[in-house]
Amino acid sequence: MTEPAAPANIVQWINEQYPRPALDPVWLRDCCSWIASSYSLSPTEFTQFSSHVTSQFFQSSLADSTLPNTGLPQNIRTIKRARLTGLPCLVEIRAISDIGTSAFSLMNVRQNRMDRADLAGLVRENEEDAEEDEGPVPKYPRGMLRLELSDGLTTVEAVEYRSIPQLELGVTPLGYKVRIGQSLCVILIEPAVRSF
Repeated sequence: MTEPAAPANIVQWINEQYPRPALDPVWLRDCCSWIASSYSLSPTEFTQFSSHVTSQFFQSSLADSTLPNTGLPQNIRTIKRARLTGLPCLVEIRAISDIGTSAFSLMNVRQNRMDRADLAGLVRENEEDAEEDEGPVPKYPRGMLRLELSDGLTTVEAVEYRSIPQLELGVTPLGYKVRIGQSLCVILIEPAVRSF
């Protein structure tokens, strides 16, 4: 016997909120069943139920929770200069790096953060009445971010041309979801090396 599909009100709501890429109906059905059993919620309790569905969706990999070929255009790597058209598309960050700051500065901050974390662990293990920290954990300097974005199947590289304050190196987790709309799609191609 097959399990019933996800509740129609949830399917309609999720398709309106996140039209691309399309959610896998099997994943959505299983997600709704899990929420109903784990939280003893009914889909008629729409606000709470949809909040849990959204939370599970955002915590999942788009490769697992969406249907292939329903997100970014398959030819996105060959587009020279055009606008993405149609409905907004949800993508996840697969990699993030700062290309506007020197590697030396980034490495120093990383080492400082690691040293701080190591010392904090030692202090907690050895001393109950330890002194307060030496201040907040150092933040990475902010330049221009390079992102690897994926709709679960297609992966593209992107560079922010204006700072996006919600994205922060060392804070934004991989898998963070971003909705992209009708934005300019520019593929930068490096010049070929010529030998003379």
